[in-house]
Amino acid sequence: MKNKYSLSSNLILITFLIGIVNLFFYNYESTQELVIFISILITRYLLFILIRRRFGWSKYLLILIIIRSFYRLYVVMGDADIHSVTKINLYLQAIISILAFAILFIIPKLKEWIGERRKYLSATRVSNAQP
Repeated sequence: MKNKYSLSSNLILITFLIGIVNLFFYNYESTQELVIFISILITRYLLFILIRRRFGWSKYLLILIIIRSFYRLYVVMGDADIHSVTKINLYLQAIISILAFAILFIIPKLKEWIGERRKYLSATRVSNAQP
């Protein structure tokens, strides 16, 4: 994972592009929904730039985007009038956002934890060795 920021930012850019596709398939009932949708799209693009430039606090914005994705899934999946492409795109956005978060923060922590564990285990094996 040498270039985790680049990979994660590209995944966020893909979610942004999926959101643009959703703009054409989802029928917005009010202007307020459309304004919120456009603000989320702008936030996704801003998140793409922040992750690309390696801002550490971008993880909090990514968490908010993931929470918003799950909320949107919950709201849209109960409505039968929603186009199936929109539903699939919302699933993809949630999955890709979680994957981007995992690449940035979870996988490096797991690698660090495994490395520390190996160091600890190899040290105890050497100290327990009988001559």
